Amino acid sequence: MFNNHAGINLTESKLQIVEICYKNDSFYLENVDQVVHSEPLIPDMAEDDFIKIIQDSFNKVQNKKPLITSKISFVLPNNFFKIFEVPYEDSLVKKDLNEHFRWELSILYPNYNKTNFYIQHIEVDKSNVRQEKKAIILAIEKNCVSYINKFCQRNNLELKYIDNVHLASNAFLYLNKNQPHEISLSIYIDQKYSSISAMDGVSPFYFKVLNPSVSNIFDELTGTVDKLNEFNITLKDFQQVLLYGQDITDNFESKLKKFFGLPLKKINPFERLKKEETILTNPYLRVKSNSFTAAAGIAIRII
Repeated sequence: MFNNHAGINLTESKLQIVEICYKNDSFYLENVDQVVHSEPLIPDMAEDDFIKIIQDSFNKVQNKKPLITSKISFVLPNNFFKIFEVPYEDSLVKKDLNEHFRWELSILYPNYNKTNFYIQHIEVDKSNVRQEKKAIILAIEKNCVSYINKFCQRNNLELKYIDNVHLASNAFLYLNKNQPHEISLSIYIDQKYSSISAMDGVSPFYFKVLNPSVSNIFDELTGTVDKLNEFNITLKDFQQVLLYGQDITDNFESKLKKFFGLPLKKINPFERLKKEETILTNPYLRVKSNSFTAAAGIAIRII
């Protein structure tokens, strides 16, 4: 049975929230809102500062419309994760595999304690595109997870999931019922750390965080296309490009369409949810729905 659930996207500058409730045998969008943080939220903050920022932002949301649910999940920007691709041995048991990934992390990031990370991995050979025994690794520091958990405990909230902003947005691949081996690209545009992912059905086989110091994002996208050519994949092999993220302008969307020359779907995360009359005037629902894909994606995780 589905329980009411809220998703929070923590960006560097704001907190975005989407709450979904189950009533009358249907899923309803209960709330969508965002508030600007009192100061930037960055990965290496002290615990008290980190919790204070999200608490202040959360209080502002609660003052406008309190949550109905006590179950909540979070998504975090790409820069809160160490993201890399490494070879792996599929003969290793899960414990040894995680230890191998930690060792790889210690080589790539020698200034960090490898034991202070939770690790998620995606095996690229689960797709039909790549057969190499390689895995995309997303590692997040345990301290950050602990801070979020403490925030939840202080607010009598039950923490369900913590995920990457782009992977959470990819939930809409499932809802769109992509064909099993339909090749898609998805792009998440963030304030600084945007990313691109290539998928076979719903299985990612490539993930790249775009370099924020490169002034022209299309230079980074060109590099990605060149990399995909190494897997014998060209743009002609992709059925669609999914677009998520923050404050995407019509001009930028038009440039992306021209660059890829493919059908471009700017995701509206709320289009399949029922809505009460009271929420239809919500400005974020009407104008900036696409920027809530991550918060909505994690909120529908348990649907």
